[in-house]
Amino acid sequence: MIPEFPQFKKLELADKSDVETFTSRFPPYSDFNFVSMWCWDIKGEMRISQLNNNLVVRFTDYLTGDPFFSFLGDSKVNETVEALLELSEKNGLGKQLKLIPDTLVLSINRSKFNITEDLDNFDYIFDLKEISTYVGNNFGKKRNKVNKFLKGILDIKIKPLVLSDKNTQKEILDLDELWLQNRISQDVNFRFKNEFMATNRFLKNGPEEIVGIGIYCKNKLIAYSVSSILDEVFAISHFTKADTNFIGVYEFLMRENAKFLIEKGCKYLNFEQDLGLPGLRESKKSFLSYFMKKCIINFAS
Repeated sequence: MIPEFPQFKKLELADKSDVETFTSRFPPYSDFNFVSMWCWDIKGEMRISQLNNNLVVRFTDYLTGDPFFSFLGDSKVNETVEALLELSEKNGLGKQLKLIPDTLVLSINRSKFNITEDLDNFDYIFDLKEISTYVGNNFGKKRNKVNKFLKGILDIKIKPLVLSDKNTQKEILDLDELWLQNRISQDVNFRFKNEFMATNRFLKNGPEEIVGIGIYCKNKLIAYSVSSILDEVFAISHFTKADTNFIGVYEFLMRENAKFLIEKGCKYLNFEQDLGLPGLRESKKSFLSYFMKKCIINFAS
């Protein structure tokens, strides 16, 4: 049971159904997806509450680990914003709310609150049909990379992943470690190291209704993608990694994952945000996505 504000509780696996009674009423914003919330709560610091029939979450920043408040809901929005801003300031967490879905700000009193679009946290939404074919001039570079990958590799297998299998888990974590080391070697200031811990947390204790696809070369995992199927329209990507020493493997993985998810009945993939990381932003924008926008809210001066 999620407590009433101002009481909060630690996020637990047993909270899944309660959280989803809130999230099922709204578009699939990645931050409020229960699997995402659970996986990224790597230090056990996330807290949840409910206020005015809205889901309130105390998140920690994906990069810095700093705590902040957010909420999902459309009931008594102005009262909810005011209460959370007051609590945030009282607790020394700053004077703003973050990750607020833009569909919720339509009823905000703009004379009392400032609303700023948070570009770094926009969710990228991919059209799976487009990615599954890479048809058209806009996808020419991706087709070329896929062709280069397939010409250079002779023994390729595409397999659904059994994520509960211990050998598969080890393969994923080994590839994650290689991916992380490659990124650090390319950029000594690379900050996004929490993802390895989030993947590890998911594999050890994560919810079960997840699907995954792996790309193998000579029986070694060189790329994988793990997603939740939310409904007959949307899937959401949780973890996608590739050994980029294989030129074109990432583009090939994205194409095959799109085919895989279409077979599961999905039309669109929420590929989450880019966090303002230049390389991640460039990569995600190349798939011709549209956005689910989020905002920052604070008191008007």
